[in-house]
Amino acid sequence: MIGAFAAVVVISGITIINRLETGKWEVPDTDDFVRIVKRAERAPSRTIFLERRAIELRPGIDDAPAGISSVLASTRNTPTKLPGWKGSEASWKKVVTCVRDLFAPFDVVVTDQRPTNADFVLVAVGGRPGDIGVKDRRIGGLAPFNGEVIPRPVVYAFSTALSNDVRAICETIGMEVAHAYGLDHGYECKDIMTYLAGCGAKRFVDKDVRCGEKKRRDCEGGKPTQNSFRHLVEVLGARPR
Repeated sequence: MIGAFAAVVVISGITIINRLETGKWEVPDTDDFVRIVKRAERAPSRTIFLERRAIELRPGIDDAPAGISSVLASTRNTPTKLPGWKGSEASWKKVVTCVRDLFAPFDVVVTDQRPTNADFVLVAVGGRPGDIGVKDRRIGGLAPFNGEVIPRPVVYAFSTALSNDVRAICETIGMEVAHAYGLDHGYECKDIMTYLAGCGAKRFVDKDVRCGEKKRRDCEGGKPTQNSFRHLVEVLGARPR
């Protein structure tokens, strides 16, 4: 079963810890995209839940309220308990505020309280990639990806691996959640979807940019460019004024 399921699962949005330690990005040589099957279109989840507590997840097709993760199906393929956030309370509050600021332009709610509705993005914050069976210790975040909106996705931000650094965790969460909303990696230093470094804090940039990791390439689906800001406005809508 693991081989069959892994063939339709993505490991996407790698955040490289070497940027934190050395000031440089180091993109792994292995491809970080293994696409999941595209399913019938549905409305995006408009709540982003940052889970700081220890949580047990099961492998399968993404279902955040049920704690089922396609990424886990491609890595360990067995029920796994993640340790949760181990940083300070003050740092956690800063992470939540930072993620809210990233998504402030869009019609979506960011919360660290478990939603009562049955449709949300689950961000499992805490631990290391090895906790879900990923051997590459440089990975700071993972998400499912197929270039479209993924219903009720489970994404990961390995905060212990990122030394509980507020900005690194915040930007990792931004990238991973946006992958689940259909965004590819962008080749623009100021954009949250990039591997490029050296230009300060990142955000969703309102600019048409090429995609890519180590070099420019076409974006998912063959499009020459993507605009991360406009894409999220299209998917989520602009926040009502």
